Amino acid sequence: MTEHNDKTLDARVITTSGVYPESGFEKVPDHELVKTVLEKADKKLRITNTTGWIAVVAGRKIDINRSFHDNGLSGRVEIDWGPDHGAGGYA
Repeated sequence: MTEHNDKTLDARVITTSGVYPESGFEKVPDHELVKTVLEKADKKLRITNTTGWIAVVAGRKIDINRSFHDNGLSGRVEIDWGPDHGAGGYA
């Protein structure tokens, strides 16, 4: 028997094109795929090309094809979504 999961979290997407939602956070089920929220942000912010973009939460790259829960995310989640600029650092 599987247990029904009703856990939610608050999510916000931050890009160079703006923030989604415009104010506050969107309440989403923790089993929701991260890419679903990113697709909403993409549409709302009218981003023209997200090819090669990555999602980062608290300095850690996350897998957008996995759920928030599977990425170990809960509570208030701010996703920095944008181009991958590489690791950088000193030589």
